[in-house]
Amino acid sequence: MQFKDSIFLLTALSLGAVARPHAHERRHAHPQPNAVVEEAPAVTDPAQVAEKVVERAVGDEVVATINGVLVSWINEWAGGVDSTTSTTSTSTSTSSSSTTSIYVPPTTTTAQPATFTSNPAVESTVTPVPTSSTSGGDWFDVPSSGDYSTSGFGGNTGGKTTGSLDWDYVGNVGSPWGSNIIQVSEANANQYKHVLRFEGAESTDQHVVFWNTYGPNGKMDGFWSPNKALEFKVPAGGVAYVAIDDNSQGGWAAGSDSVPLSGIGQYAGTWGEFDMSSAKNNGFSGWDVSSIIAQLAGLDVQGMKICNHQGEKCSSIATGLASLLNAYTSADQGNPSLAVSQPEGPVRLVVNLDWSE
Repeated sequence: MQFKDSIFLLTALSLGAVARPHAHERRHAHPQPNAVVEEAPAVTDPAQVAEKVVERAVGDEVVATINGVLVSWINEWAGGVDSTTSTTSTSTSTSSSSTTSIYVPPTTTTAQPATFTSNPAVESTVTPVPTSSTSGGDWFDVPSSGDYSTSGFGGNTGGKTTGSLDWDYVGNVGSPWGSNIIQVSEANANQYKHVLRFEGAESTDQHVVFWNTYGPNGKMDGFWSPNKALEFKVPAGGVAYVAIDDNSQGGWAAGSDSVPLSGIGQYAGTWGEFDMSSAKNNGFSGWDVSSIIAQLAGLDVQGMKICNHQGEKCSSIATGLASLLNAYTSADQGNPSLAVSQPEGPVRLVVNLDWSE
């Protein structure tokens, strides 16, 4: 998908494998006649998922739909997490269209690869939230000083460009990995630059998992289990607040009992995706809802709606695909223009989980 001033996000990662590597034009992805995409069956049992994840071995081809374009690369991740950054795997896709005009600060193209360590495993329970209040005001207010809090974040790893394609950019993933995404209290939420208010379902608890697009080892696999930057539960009828640091790109998914997984271990609930104050794109931010993975995994599509706190700039998918607005389904994998964006500045979003009209 593509935003104003070429803000980019990862749309979704498709399931299965392509029989032969092949190139696709950036805006028009058309599989070749001899290409076969095999969809893996939906798997939610952890033991079965573990077996499936092992099958995605080093050397296997991974296929992704990014910015609305089908691309593929050779997997170099053998599972597990270590404490250093390795070189980003190279995409086998090429672009035959003209280069998109994007703003890239000089420091982005010359920055050295960031060093970051993996985040400790997160318990599958409600994450403790700070309870002290130092700010006052509503959660969507902004500091009058214009200075935003970074309390609770880890180190900012900056960003680096690894190739010529839009998605060949690794933004801030936090040091340790995942510490760029934190849960905060309602009382202190307005002190942060990018804040998401999660509103729970009417009758079921919702488990939420966040990730960075690029995982702990520097590969574009942050959305594969067991990677998780943050995990928490939103009780039925409850709310939770999340703050995200500058220049962070990633997403989240939710589920009533747990976040479902695809047959190869990807988080397969309906996705929310974000790009916050992108250093590559002159500070623009963007967001969208995507059901691509859930559909390809053969799972029911759970609703989600993301709007700014004024109820504008919305992206939504109603439960069961009953309605769509600026959102991605499996039919939109060649369309780079559906996401929502805003110019540089604070972001205040409301996320409705298990949303129906």
